[in-house]
Parts: sequence; structure tokens; C-alpha cells
Amino acid sequence: MLRNATTTSLTRNFSLSLALLLLSLFLQACVSNTNCYESKEVMAYCGFYSAETGKAGSIEKVSVRGLGSDSLIYDNKTLSKLALPLRSDALESVFIIEIEQSSTVFRDSLRLSHTNNDWFISMECGCIVLHTLFDARPGGAGFIDSVRIVNPEIKNAVTEHVKIYL
Repeated sequence: MLRNATTTSLTRNFSLSLALLLLSLFLQACVSNTNCYESKEVMAYCGFYSAETGKAGSIEKVSVRGLGSDSLIYDNKTLSKLALPLRSDALESVFIIEIEQSSTVFRDSLRLSHTNNDWFISMECGCIVLHTLFDARPGGAGFIDSVRIVNPEIKNAVTEHVKIYL
């Protein structure tokens, strides 16, 4: 009888251990991959266009920085488009654009007014700030002729949002 009780107890413990092992394997399978494959980079993409022809073009020796920032986004580059990071702590982002031609520097600014919306991607990726443009305009009597918003929704995808006519 003692042998039967011991066998029953061992069988019960083995069954319980097996059930716990299977349960832990099942729960481990439910855990998602800890890598983030989603892009967390949210930029306003702006293309350069001719004010006369409307055709896309590129500009040599372009430097760009955000107003209030001492670091350059672009430094003396040849560009056909800009990827500009918008401020998540303000409703307007201003960028100073400089073009050097024949040793003369021409300066203008681009003002982008926008809303900011926090967006939760996932536990692995965290949150990003998406933006909606509601106004875009040149800053003064510089080299920018006009500006037009073509896609106001700024998400974590590479798509043109603003056309800058020169």
C-alpha cells in the first residue's frame, strides 16, 4: 500500500511538473519579438522645384539648420529634397536655409506650422510624435518664391509633404 501511495504521489508530481513546463513553454511562445522593425524617424520631406517651370530640381551648396539650434541639418550639400525634423515641443518649426552661389550666401527661412500627436507603436518600439501641417510659408524676401503643402500628414514614411518653389 505504501508503494501504491508513493507511486501515485510521484505520478501526480510528474504530471504537475509536466503541466507547468508545458504552460511556461506556451506562455514563452506568446511573447513577441523584442526587436523594433518600425521606423521611428518622423521627418517633413520638402522637394525643390522651379517657380517658372514647376519641374523638380536640385540645388548646390545648401546648408540648413533649425532656428534656435546651433547644429546643422545639412552643411554645404547638393540636394533635391530636405528631410526636416519638426519640433515636438512647439506648434511651429522654423528652418534657416542658406545657398552659396559665386561666393555669395543667400539666406531665407521656411516656417512650418503643425500639430503634434503622440503615437504608440508597440512595447518594443515605444512612442513617436506624428505631425499634421496646417501652414507652410517662406520667411521673408529671400530666394524662396512660394511654398505648397502637398501632403499634410507627417508620419514615419518617406513621402513628400512640401514643395518649395525657387
